[in-house]
Amino acid sequence: MSGVIDVSRRVPDRLTFLQKLYLPEILRGMWVTLRHLARNLANMKGLPTILYPEARRNYSKRFRGKHILKAREDGMLKCVACYMCQQACPAECITIVAGEHPKIAYEKYPVVFDIDMMRCVFCGFCVDACPKDAIWMTRNYEMAFFSREDAVFSIDRLRETKAEVEKYGYGYRPYYPGDGTTPPSDASMLPVLAGGGERDRLRAGAIPLPDRDAGPGPLNAPSQARKAFSA
Repeated sequence: MSGVIDVSRRVPDRLTFLQKLYLPEILRGMWVTLRHLARNLANMKGLPTILYPEARRNYSKRFRGKHILKAREDGMLKCVACYMCQQACPAECITIVAGEHPKIAYEKYPVVFDIDMMRCVFCGFCVDACPKDAIWMTRNYEMAFFSREDAVFSIDRLRETKAEVEKYGYGYRPYYPGDGTTPPSDASMLPVLAGGGERDRLRAGAIPLPDRDAGPGPLNAPSQARKAFSA
């Protein structure tokens, strides 16, 4: 026997008298359910399922869940509204509107930063594209919506909160502790170093600033018009 069951019979077997009554078959099915229930109650630790929401599955630290927007030490968002994540998103679920930041060191900031969670495929491309390390993902997968509007997360729902991180933990992000990589530094928070004043002295003395060495590259080669003029 090959173990193949022939299910191509056109005429099914006739039902017996007890099968036609249906009640014995219903009782037999209920007995199977009751047997499984008794066995699971006697061995709760061996259940193949978890008792959600009291227990939650421990997902990987690279799990791609809900997004969060990271903030600087002064509480301002790291996002500079460069549109890199919006361009990299394959689902086109990110909407950004940039505005001029009141602090000149920050230049721009997102007036609007929306993510449509109904369209998001949680690929993490936005995290990889961000040059400021401003968007991470968490292990928060508990997202249920009653309307389309509820699925659009704005800045107030995307901003990182301590309570959310403690409950779910960080997920996918480009820099992990101990992996040998360092997140990009925030240039706006670094001190401005004073120059040596050399250029000011050259300007005061009407001395032309030294030109950059053009080098031997093909883009720096003399043009045809310059060659003709020299000839």
